Amino acid sequence: MKCMNCGVQVTPGLDYCNRCGWNVSVQKKAVYLSKIYYNRGLEKASIRDLSGAIGCLKQSLKFYKGNIQARNLLGLVYFETGEVVSALSEWVISKNLMPNNNLAETYISKLQANPNKLENINQTIRKYNQALEYCRQGHEDMAAIQLRKVLAQNPKLIKGYHLLALLQIKEGAYAKARKTLRKAAKIDKTNTTTLRFLREIDLQTGVVTNLNKKEKRGKSESEVVGYMYHSGNDTVIHPPAFRESSMWGTLLTLGIGIAVGVAALWFLVIPDRTQKVLGSANDQILLYGDQLATRDAEISRLEAELETSQVSSNDTQKQTQEASKKVTDYDKLVQAVSYFNQANYAMAGSLLSEVGKDSLSAEAAALYDAMKQNLVQYMQQDGNGDPTQTGEGQDGMADMPMDDLSGY
Repeated sequence: MKCMNCGVQVTPGLDYCNRCGWNVSVQKKAVYLSKIYYNRGLEKASIRDLSGAIGCLKQSLKFYKGNIQARNLLGLVYFETGEVVSALSEWVISKNLMPNNNLAETYISKLQANPNKLENINQTIRKYNQALEYCRQGHEDMAAIQLRKVLAQNPKLIKGYHLLALLQIKEGAYAKARKTLRKAAKIDKTNTTTLRFLREIDLQTGVVTNLNKKEKRGKSESEVVGYMYHSGNDTVIHPPAFRESSMWGTLLTLGIGIAVGVAALWFLVIPDRTQKVLGSANDQILLYGDQLATRDAEISRLEAELETSQVSSNDTQKQTQEASKKVTDYDKLVQAVSYFNQANYAMAGSLLSEVGKDSLSAEAAALYDAMKQNLVQYMQQDGNGDPTQTGEGQDGMADMPMDDLSGY
């Protein structure tokens, strides 16, 4: 152990540094606790309690980050659960802390020596993220297809099993979800997420999941080799029962053997080229499935953008029409004022009748009302025989009748 103050190796058995005199008793206790948690993590990892191992190893590194064995083991546990990126992170840190004689360098070299495996890992990460995006968009069926491809390439990715099981639970396929979670439990027996999902399935179905279920055994030993018992000092052995088969049984067995032989010969004669063609066809189907899923997602996105743009276009067109109407009303009001100043009251009244008051501002509306009131007064004066505005106007145009102002 090195002194945390000056970095000099501490002599075993001493509670202080030989060089700087720093008290290292607390540091020794931390290192001791780190080793204890490392041993616990090693025990849990040996019985495939990977979640418990991760917790213990993280606690070990909290007490002493320089515990290279704990960090390397944590990387191995991460790698076993399919978390390759986290495993590489731990190994890189370990290599930087101890550049020489470090197993982390061997682990990293093995991964780097197999570029195909690294490419598969990158593809599984991308496909898993794409499946998450499909789930957020509501495309659960496409997400399930993507997750099955991820688990085919990386069968140890526990979070992939969890997401697939969650989709199956949502669809009500509890039997499939239980089967998926059993595969996850084979990798990590005590994963809390796996156990929580299984408990939910048990509550919904009323059937308790037994993760320690054993396969059915065949015939008992007594049926195969008979049995024996003791009678006094003698041991009596009974051989297994034997029945002579009939002719029909012999013929049936012979026929089955011939059929099996013909079937085996048939499958052996099939050329490898046919299998390669079928494999290539399956690869093409998977490729087309990926392209179709991507295209469907792109079509949905474009349809949403098109709908949004149509709504925006309609709003813009409506605003443009309103603005055009407002400009026209202002133009007619200005022309009406011009004709009024020229004493051409007929044209002023005609243009004023075409102006929409609702589209005018407060000042323009006040001008509109003043123009309307003045036109009515002038026309009344014309009707009473005002010598200044009788007959034709000053510009020689005919006076506007009173009926034309009735709308004001």
